[in-house]
Amino acid sequence: MKTLAPLLLTCLLVLPGQAKYSGGTGEPNDPYQIATAADLIALGETPEDYDKHFILTADIDLDPNLPGGKVFDRAVIAPDTNDATEWSEGIAFTGVFDGGGHTIQRLTVMGGSYLGLFGELGFSGRVSNLGLEAVEITGTGSYIGGLVGDNSGSISSSYTTGAVSGSSNVGGL
Repeated sequence: MKTLAPLLLTCLLVLPGQAKYSGGTGEPNDPYQIATAADLIALGETPEDYDKHFILTADIDLDPNLPGGKVFDRAVIAPDTNDATEWSEGIAFTGVFDGGGHTIQRLTVMGGSYLGLFGELGFSGRVSNLGLEAVEITGTGSYIGGLVGDNSGSISSSYTTGAVSGSSNVGGL
């Protein structure tokens, strides 16, 4: 009993800290695994991970009509944090996001500027092997895209289908 209690306490303290996303460490040889809508949303809410490596391990449906679904009012990942300025005040995604050949379907975003799955992709940011299908991205401002609102990084082997609209600097990817 004397050795079992400290071992159990150690497990309880250590294991919750390691359970991030659906697995991985965020390193190049062990990227964080994104397998669910909840994982994707958690990534968007964790800017301290925007410089890490990620891989999509399953198709994700973000249909706002599904239980728990929603219409986003900002980019899911690396959103602008202040609509009152003409430039993005958010933190750009500078990591690596490998779609693994999977798709994200029915992303719906209605907001101001810097909209898409990623609001802003920084210079070292890379997105590859990702399909976005049936997106509906509607912005009232600039830098509106299906995949990325403002891209300074690299996008490869990726595509977007659906509708994207805004006032300027608008595109599918």
